[in-house]
Amino acid sequence: MSEYTIAHELHNMVPAPAGVAAPKVIYKTENGILIAYGITVPTDATAGYDIGCIFIHTDGGDATALYVNEGTAAECDFNAITVA
Repeated sequence: MSEYTIAHELHNMVPAPAGVAAPKVIYKTENGILIAYGITVPTDATAGYDIGCIFIHTDGGDATALYVNEGTAAECDFNAITVA
């Protein structure tokens, strides 16, 4: 049996750092940050977050846990993603 199984890989995963006020970047392209997380949602008009960037608000609550950048890479505008 190979040691390269899903159970083996999950068991040996290293946890990411806890959310802090300064957002942690999960994925970034040449255009800007596409996925990030933290306890403080980026302030509107902050540069560096690509259009469509997903921000996971780690201490958010009901309807405030997931945000998307609907602004530009030069001036972000993060809005909560809600399900109707």
